[in-house]
Amino acid sequence: MSTDLWEYRPGSHPAADLSLVGYEVHATDGPLGRVEQDAGDQLGVDAAPWVPGARVFVPVGLVARLDHLDRTVHLDCPRARLGTVPPPAEHLTRPDAVPDTVPDARPGRG
Repeated sequence: MSTDLWEYRPGSHPAADLSLVGYEVHATDGPLGRVEQDAGDQLGVDAAPWVPGARVFVPVGLVARLDHLDRTVHLDCPRARLGTVPPPAEHLTRPDAVPDTVPDARPGRG
């Protein structure tokens, strides 16, 4: 099944008008951080718990499910994959708007 990275999967975000700012974000390999910005097609996440001072932009197509009671966004990928996500199409035409990505924090990389 092919999914557009910049759109929510069917059923993953039933309350599309609800902001996810303040929600915790968990990748398949552990916590990533907290949502600081909900831009509709991507989530700006303060990834300080993972990489101090880092901010990651997570395409909403990577959201597997939301837990509104625990205020948690669950992703369907490991944290390292977020460093390889391409920018949205609008950022390709605006070099000044390319989002920051998290460097690979594994030993000997990035």
